[in-house]
Amino acid sequence: FLIMKYDDQLITIIDRLTNAVNVCYSVENASYEEREKNYDLQCPFAVGYSRSAMNEAINNLNNIVSQMQESD
Repeated sequence: FLIMKYDDQLITIIDRLTNAVNVCYSVENASYEEREKNYDLQCPFAVGYSRSAMNEAINNLNNIVSQMQESD
């Protein structure tokens, strides 16, 4: 991750967060029957997936800030 240019790193972060939002929408839009059949459409999955994406975004953004400070 450290080797990537800043714009590529930011695009990767945006993509991960977008995926997390889409997982939440999938859960929101799923019927009760769909949720019963598929764990990926249940709230606990969406919460865990989104939390992971947000924590990764925080870590990645902190790394970018550190890289920018080191290059000054």
